Amino acid sequence: MKALLLLLIPGLAYADDPCEFTVADPVITPVRDVALDAQRAACVRDDVAVGMLAHALIDTPGFHGVLGGDLLVGVRFSIKKAYELSAQLRVVDVTYVQNAVNKATHIGGGPVVLGGVATTPLGAARAGVLLQLELPFTRDRMDTMHFGGQLAAIISDRLTDRLVLHGRLGGVGMVASSLGGDTSRVAFRAGADLAWHLRERLALSAGAEISAGWYGGFDHVLFRAGLHWQPTDRWRLLAGLGAPAFGDERTNAVIVVTVAHDS
Repeated sequence: MKALLLLLIPGLAYADDPCEFTVADPVITPVRDVALDAQRAACVRDDVAVGMLAHALIDTPGFHGVLGGDLLVGVRFSIKKAYELSAQLRVVDVTYVQNAVNKATHIGGGPVVLGGVATTPLGAARAGVLLQLELPFTRDRMDTMHFGGQLAAIISDRLTDRLVLHGRLGGVGMVASSLGGDTSRVAFRAGADLAWHLRERLALSAGAEISAGWYGGFDHVLFRAGLHWQPTDRWRLLAGLGAPAFGDERTNAVIVVTVAHDS
């Protein structure tokens, strides 16, 4: 049966390394602000990426709610194939709000998010620790201090020639402070993505994420699907769709389209 599949879907011979092909990395569909809950592989990369993130919260009976869109620019570079440093800037943030009385649009920018990853082989798999931090006072509204971050354990493993599994377990938090008061949120999350490597430069992915604590109880189960395509040696296109279900989550859908250039 395996030989028949290889004939039907021709491709390159795969090694055990889950990080050998970049297109097997998961496509992120973050729910939290500035993508602090972004999903990723336990693989270090060198790339520059520009992505558009759209999210919607809609009260269907009255067509009220919140529509938002972000333009994110990020860069990652690896050190000794085991460590990674990253920086991300939200260039533009557009939010449109409509209720029964008012309509409002806000256009802003920032913040800057810095990250680091340390990985190590774990048998045939690769495991690591991820840390991301939002720098305070890097948003356009300086009268409010925002600080947030993500800390997670991550793992990537090749299950078969064409299936790669990515898993994560950790937490995400946020603090905001101004003259009007302080607020904070913390959530614990776990998730997994399965990437199906159709061809050397094309992969489809599907995954799920569980989050609890952000709203004080069970937040959501996030279901997502993605496509990762590498049309040339250096350029990649990523597209993903996520839909939270159950729980107290207010976001209805997340759509992401990203173009990346490998260094």
